[in-house]
Amino acid sequence: MSDYQSQILHELLRGDRRYVSGNDLAKKLNISRPAVYHNILKLERQGHTIITKKGLGYAYKFSSTFDPQVIAHNRLTTFPVDVKCFKTLTSTNDYAKAYSSTYPLAKPVVFVTDTQTRGHGRLGRRFYSPPQTGIYMSVLIPLQDRREIHSGLITTGTAVCVIQTLQHFFPEVDFRVKWVNDILVHHRKCGGILTEAISSLEDGVHENVIVGIGLNVSSSDFPCDIRDKAGAVVRQSNVDRNQIVAGIIDNFFYMYQTYHTGQFLPEYAKLSETLGQKVEIIMGNQTIVGTAIRFNDQGALVVQQENGQQVTVSSGEVKKVFMPNSHYHG
Repeated sequence: MSDYQSQILHELLRGDRRYVSGNDLAKKLNISRPAVYHNILKLERQGHTIITKKGLGYAYKFSSTFDPQVIAHNRLTTFPVDVKCFKTLTSTNDYAKAYSSTYPLAKPVVFVTDTQTRGHGRLGRRFYSPPQTGIYMSVLIPLQDRREIHSGLITTGTAVCVIQTLQHFFPEVDFRVKWVNDILVHHRKCGGILTEAISSLEDGVHENVIVGIGLNVSSSDFPCDIRDKAGAVVRQSNVDRNQIVAGIIDNFFYMYQTYHTGQFLPEYAKLSETLGQKVEIIMGNQTIVGTAIRFNDQGALVVQQENGQQVTVSSGEVKKVFMPNSHYHG
């Protein structure tokens, strides 16, 4: 995006959907009226919807593309984050890993893409990532003083943050979570979270953490192999996805600063589709069968077996969680 386009977009966003005079834009940027018009056309070709009205000027309406400026404009907090947007990536988590090995990190970086060609979740499971209808993003965070991370708490905390954001835009939707990383709507998976640590090759200590978030906001035409268990948040959405991304960033970093306290776990428990259910948990070659009764203070699942013995299962040990009596069989 050229500097003029960036400045025009900035002024239109500041207008908060009110009309901004073309003459005022030309004077402020010290360019001609035709130059303003041609830069508006370029912004529209990039995916920004801008309304033109004779005598009033231009008003920013919506964007069908992800844009760092639009995301920054919609943020409500000032926690410092770099945002990088793409049309397509193989996987935002994979890109974040490559980025972390190439560039020094002074602050967190968020990568957002319109589509993924090889989007994946835990254990390499494919995540359906069609264009125009989803949000596929990864948060890359440098670990201060190379401190220990608690992936179970980050994942459960992220789930709460994402759902809080979605509830703001889609208050009529009943969101649920399946431990540890699935977000459900109507017993179908509409989102997933993938937390990965990057360790130093020299001493194996964690240096960075990546939190991947995949959401099918209004996606359809799911592949046959996941059609019975995958779904979207809504059938159609008029919400600018940049606004949702901005909300997720704000809520995530508010949570992350104190995530080790696990203060969000009561809310996670309220959202849980897992608690109270009979579960079959595969851990390597072992299968644990029992009733999911609670989450401990690290976000691990406590299962009571039929013999009365309680087993605590951390997310890192799990290959698969089945809930045979649930409507969701993902």
